Amino acid sequence: MSEQNPLIVIVDNHKRSGQLYSVGLEAYVGATVVEFGLIEEAVEFLSSNSPAIIITRGLFDQRDAGVKFAQMIESGNLKIHLIVIGQTKVSIHQATIYDENVEVRDIIKKCASLLGVTAKAMAEKNVGEYYPIRLTLLCPNLSLVCPVYKKNAEGEYVKFLDVESKIHPEILTILQSSGEKEIYVQAAHRLKFVNSISMFLAEMMADDRLSLEDTIMLSNNSYNIVRDSARRMMISPVTIQATEANINTMMSITGKIPKLNQFLKMTTSKVNFVFKHSLLTCFVASHIIDKMEWGTNDQKVKIAFVCFFSNLLLNQDDYILVHSKEDMDLMNLADSERENIINHPINAAKIMSKYYNSLPFGVETIVKQHHGNRYGNDFAQNPSTISPLALVYIISDEWVTLILKAEKRKLPLTRAESLSIIKNKYKGMMFQEIIGALNELTI
Repeated sequence: MSEQNPLIVIVDNHKRSGQLYSVGLEAYVGATVVEFGLIEEAVEFLSSNSPAIIITRGLFDQRDAGVKFAQMIESGNLKIHLIVIGQTKVSIHQATIYDENVEVRDIIKKCASLLGVTAKAMAEKNVGEYYPIRLTLLCPNLSLVCPVYKKNAEGEYVKFLDVESKIHPEILTILQSSGEKEIYVQAAHRLKFVNSISMFLAEMMADDRLSLEDTIMLSNNSYNIVRDSARRMMISPVTIQATEANINTMMSITGKIPKLNQFLKMTTSKVNFVFKHSLLTCFVASHIIDKMEWGTNDQKVKIAFVCFFSNLLLNQDDYILVHSKEDMDLMNLADSERENIINHPINAAKIMSKYYNSLPFGVETIVKQHHGNRYGNDFAQNPSTISPLALVYIISDEWVTLILKAEKRKLPLTRAESLSIIKNKYKGMMFQEIIGALNELTI
């Protein structure tokens, strides 16, 4: 163990989420991180080691790991901070407790605060010319955002893989069999490389061994990472790969949950508001397309892309509930925030242009039109001269927004009431056909 770096123990039977915490804590907090998938393994390690922080998932096969570690800390009078993620009976006086929808960055910030580590100190920290990355944190088929190096017998750093190469499974096997414990990146690239690992891990949701709840949670994390990158206009090959994987997973999730109420229950405590809206809109829009005579699977793929990108650049989560200038007036917004809301459709379409050939044909146009305006820079009261898929999105978005507003305000809203509101707002034969399909959605 490093004598200089604080020791953090992670106990998580979800390997990928454990890796996600580890890679961030090592890079942003400067910690030495040890991961365990079983409570017993962690207990054995703790009998001879005293970490600064223990991060544990609450329940392991109905056993409360939080209680186990809280008792160990109290009985041994140990100076260890305990962080529990998920359901637990531990008191808030014994541990810092987070819901399972906690963001990785929130855990990192909390650990940094507990250890007295500042962002300025980490940015100024001298990590040498090359920064080590544990092999156990690497993922098969990770696309490299910078060159990777190995240290030879003479202590020299030799380029092993170049930028945009992939870490194929055979390469990891060769490294492990040769006794390598670490690979290296240039120190200037360390945070970019760590972020690429985090993004890749967060996109690995399609694993059949993961429960649907875990898939939703990891998909949510991936969405937020892509959202941060999009806001900073940092669209790399890894961002594109993460986006495609996330959209595939969104489609998979919507296909596995048959009823809206079940969907709402599964997303209530698992995901943040913007991703919840995107996922629910994808669910509703896919159902509508299934019911339309002209609906195809290709259109369901397109609408999933639209649901993913449409609200990616909103500054605040609550702005997703704004559907008119009157809504904005009620929020008493500054001019810059009004501009963010009004122009976010065209700005989202612009960010999509950075995805080159990875988008289905025409999705940028649909995203640009998702406020009902052909040019993506205003609201339209009764849109008609736009793409039929944009109309499907608008009705789906409107209905999901009504549901989430009611849920947020804890007010009852029946299907009949919500459909009546939408029918009064959107006239015309095409809208009525879409609303009719929405009426057949299984609640």
